[in-house]
Amino acid sequence: MRPPAKNRTHLPLDALPHSLLFLLGPDGRASLPVTSQHLLGERYPNPPPDPSYPQLKLLCKLLLMAEWEEVAPGPERYAYHPSLTPHPFMGLSMFDAGRLHQMRSGKSYLRAHPSWDDEGPTTCPRCNQAPESFEHAILHCPARESARVRHLQGATELGPDAPAWSSAALLGALTRFIRSTATAFPPRMFSRPSSSVGSVSSRSSNVVSFGYFMSS
Repeated sequence: MRPPAKNRTHLPLDALPHSLLFLLGPDGRASLPVTSQHLLGERYPNPPPDPSYPQLKLLCKLLLMAEWEEVAPGPERYAYHPSLTPHPFMGLSMFDAGRLHQMRSGKSYLRAHPSWDDEGPTTCPRCNQAPESFEHAILHCPARESARVRHLQGATELGPDAPAWSSAALLGALTRFIRSTATAFPPRMFSRPSSSVGSVSSRSSNVVSFGYFMSS
């Protein structure tokens, strides 16, 4: 017997504007003021004078985001804005999305990120010139320059508002760069097949057999 189909559900945020529809007249204009600005305070945007349903929904989202960032802000090291929709890079494979999530949050296998092993050196093992941060590994590391020229000529920044996070073409280029250079890959992926996984335990071994990995 086929199980009963699930009813379509909506986010509570989407349901909130519907609860305000009684305020709209037949012509879609408000029959009474939705709110008073002096009750909201200066940190909230001014509501439109005669809001329609899409305007009410947008206003609810803006108020929610303002409340979110004030009541539950992210850690200081995380510079990216909260979002009510999945980040575009979540459409990538689980492995690729995981690499980007970790590097954006500053908790990855890159040496300069505080992670599972905080005892090792932070200097980039590829160039030995600077700490291996997200920006260094992707944008500045001279040892990755050839791959950068081949894949990332259009990506020049990684900040919260960088085009790379909203452009499908730049996201694809960033993914190819990360894969071709094995940036922020787990250490065990650099060990030879004959080595035991447990023998590679720290980020200082990130470059073990890198040439073997890239040629296999």
